[in-house]
Amino acid sequence: MFDSFVTNCLEGIFRVTMNLGFPSYAIAIMVIAVVIRMVLLPLNMNQLRSSIAMQQIQPQLKEIQAKYANNPELMNQKTMQLYQDYEINPMAGCLPLLIQFPILIGLYNGLSSFVPQYSEYYKFLWIPDLSQVDTTYIMVLLVGASTALQSVIVTGKPTQAMQWYMVIAMPLMMGWMAAKFPAFLCIYWLSITVVGIFQQLLITKPVKKKMEKRQAELAEERRQKLEERNAANAVAKANRAARRAEKNNKSIEEIEAAGEQKQREHKKNRRRSR
Repeated sequence: MFDSFVTNCLEGIFRVTMNLGFPSYAIAIMVIAVVIRMVLLPLNMNQLRSSIAMQQIQPQLKEIQAKYANNPELMNQKTMQLYQDYEINPMAGCLPLLIQFPILIGLYNGLSSFVPQYSEYYKFLWIPDLSQVDTTYIMVLLVGASTALQSVIVTGKPTQAMQWYMVIAMPLMMGWMAAKFPAFLCIYWLSITVVGIFQQLLITKPVKKKMEKRQAELAEERRQKLEERNAANAVAKANRAARRAEKNNKSIEEIEAAGEQKQREHKKNRRRSR
């Protein structure tokens, strides 16, 4: 069902390109890729926001890991609290990937058996047949380079094992797939990757501003809590001092009263002795 849907969409978009004067099945595949990327935009936006936010809190994460290295349970609690403070879902990037791979498989299954009505247009620049592997390996380089660029934009400077995997292993894996799979699949992946790069660049600045604003709010909250704590401590200290002073005053009054009592007893004894 999905296979026939893909082929019908491809033929339909191809006819549009033909009517516009530049018939190309490759462009039709690119349009399908962009449409799918737009449909997944809400999920992708969550993924992008989460990735940028994770970059921004790396210093705090490192500080927590160093401070509570000997207490993993407390370290996990502090880490989750940090995620909660900045409204970060560390698993937000998984769902879009899980959804995209079935679409990629469906697209592969649909186009593997696809027979174009106009086979002379089932090509792309240097690639004579989109159903065949690109033997020039130009597409391999484009897919690997674009995936690497997107990984660098998403993860920033790698500091963790998973980030190194995204920057190194992911481009190598996609390049290997581009060398083994038909060119139409490479065009699809290259298209969604390029669109993803532009989405990342567009959203990076607003998300960073939001993170900076949230960081300022948290700093202000910590300052207010510190002032409240200091004020409470000052009040408690003043109360303790007042109690001590009251106690000391009572002690002095008791000593004076005892002295006066002794004086009165001494006077009485003197009168009796007379």
